[in-house]
Amino acid sequence: MKVAIVGAGPAGSHLACQLSKHGFDVLLFDARPAWEKPCGGGVTSKALREFEFLRDGQSPKQMISSLRLISAAGRDLTVTPSNEFAIYSRKELAEIMRQRAVAAGAQLRVARVEKTNFSNGHWLLETSVGEFTADFLVGADGASSVIRRRVGVKFDAKDFAYALGWHVRSAEIVSRVDVKYLDDASGYLWLFPRHDHLSYGIASGYQEMPPARLKEKLLAYIETEDPAAAREIRNAEGNTTANTNFYAAILPALDVKTWDGLRACDASKAWALIGDAAGFVDPLTGEGIYYAIKSADLLAEAMKTRVADFDAMWRAEFGAELRRASQLSDRFYYGSFAGARLTERMVQFAKRHRGIREVLRDLVAGEQGYTDLKPRLVRSLATVF
Repeated sequence: MKVAIVGAGPAGSHLACQLSKHGFDVLLFDARPAWEKPCGGGVTSKALREFEFLRDGQSPKQMISSLRLISAAGRDLTVTPSNEFAIYSRKELAEIMRQRAVAAGAQLRVARVEKTNFSNGHWLLETSVGEFTADFLVGADGASSVIRRRVGVKFDAKDFAYALGWHVRSAEIVSRVDVKYLDDASGYLWLFPRHDHLSYGIASGYQEMPPARLKEKLLAYIETEDPAAAREIRNAEGNTTANTNFYAAILPALDVKTWDGLRACDASKAWALIGDAAGFVDPLTGEGIYYAIKSADLLAEAMKTRVADFDAMWRAEFGAELRRASQLSDRFYYGSFAGARLTERMVQFAKRHRGIREVLRDLVAGEQGYTDLKPRLVRSLATVF
């Protein structure tokens, strides 16, 4: 079977690698060479445990041994994750994963897929470097996926978040991640250290807050960490400078109803979606690299046996968790407890109470699931009073 995969990020490249190893004829397309995608680049300890290639020495990464949580009012708490997690340069991670796919036998084409047409059981792809045919089409082309729209899967504005930030070259790379919650919107701002620069960013619900306001909130934080970089950014009116690179992007944050109606595969029309293109991103934290790679693994397994099983497989593996995250998101960011925002109280109580501190630490680090979060949190809160 010949498979065309559009998008050579973690999802598409991993799928290309897995399918090629099992004898599929794989065409892997991306519109550009590996690039520094607008993303924090965080990879959870769960992903490091499950995918061996992420742990090898070929992947430049910054291991994280400290996590600082900051409330909107400025309360802060530093915790040590149960297991170290990693921050990757997305350009370097993408390049390594593309190389794995090619080594396994996939054909990589740096080309823009301009048109797709399904007829008589086959796909015709018109690209910037010529025409190609395939028996099966996979959309792995990110949050704004063109393939998703072409196969008729619709996301609304409520199904997205908006992120922006700056990559800042720095002589000092810390091994700490900062997460600061917002006072008047969902989401948070972050400091993610990479092996050769710092990634500052902020994310909130799509159209929930004007970009100018998000920029100002993030710049105010950067001023506390790197005043020289903040001055350089302000002098350039927020644009890219000699030592900083501005980025902005949308990311999936699916609504509960969208999760309930989501189809990521149609065997009769020979297509599937994985990674961000399918919306497989944690709506509460924005973490998507694990789900990108895992969804590729699941689709590869389904395609070896019965591709129609893919929807049932991803729902059983992680769908309930992501749906639950969507249910909890508004309550987590807008809910109140004891007269203040829940995020404010969580940081405040966590400073005093080990149980809550461990829950919050594990939630942010990706070790705590959502389906069993409430019972654990209730047990911890009950011992405070």
